[in-house]
Amino acid sequence: MTKKKKTEPPSVESIMKECEKEVRKGLRKKKVSKAALDYWTDIYTASIDRQLKAKGDTWSKDRVRVLPVARKLGKVAAALTSKGMVLKWAAEAAAVAVRSDPGCPVDPGTGGYCEA
Repeated sequence: MTKKKKTEPPSVESIMKECEKEVRKGLRKKKVSKAALDYWTDIYTASIDRQLKAKGDTWSKDRVRVLPVARKLGKVAAALTSKGMVLKWAAEAAAVAVRSDPGCPVDPGTGGYCEA
């Protein structure tokens, strides 16, 4: 009989990495300014941390809904940007736009992982 490996619950950092990959897919070839990246990192790191503490380890269930929203965040930011660089204002506007997406766990509009 083989023993099951006990898996570690996901960390805020590991969830952020997964989300960042999806955001970059949504951005396609557009780059992100340091200010925009810092903005997203600050708000979503805090949001993910709150969500994990409030509900426990639910990332395995919520991932299915959150990752498409992360990709949408990148798409919206890219659409708002006429040049090849997403600036902080576009990152802020995209965060506001996707916050009410039904894919954000908890209740639509309340955030959960998507809370800014």
